Amino acid sequence: MKVPQFDSIIIEVKLDMKNTNRKVSENWLVCNMTGDKRMSNKTYISEKAYKFGTSTADWKANYINKASLKRLTEVVAEEGIAKAAETYGVDAKQIGRWLRLNGRGKFVATQPKQLEKAA
Repeated sequence: MKVPQFDSIIIEVKLDMKNTNRKVSENWLVCNMTGDKRMSNKTYISEKAYKFGTSTADWKANYINKASLKRLTEVVAEEGIAKAAETYGVDAKQIGRWLRLNGRGKFVATQPKQLEKAA
């Protein structure tokens, strides 16, 4: 009898149909520097956006993960925003947005030479 083969086909079809009704979540955060993804939830994203006074789409568009933020703050502290922008291939305004919208809003110290140039 070929009944066991027929049963296995039905099981395979049911497994394939199981995932067809799922919606793709909008709550993925993608790091702008590394491309790494992580799952989040609407509440977390909306609270972060509210905290920084921006929209959820804008906050998600400027998200960088913790490890990337740490490297970025080290580069900015040692070499300045202009050098960091050159290193990461973006403009200085984008570096400022990444620093402002991620982390805890700590002040990034700059070298005294940069302060003299700015004055």
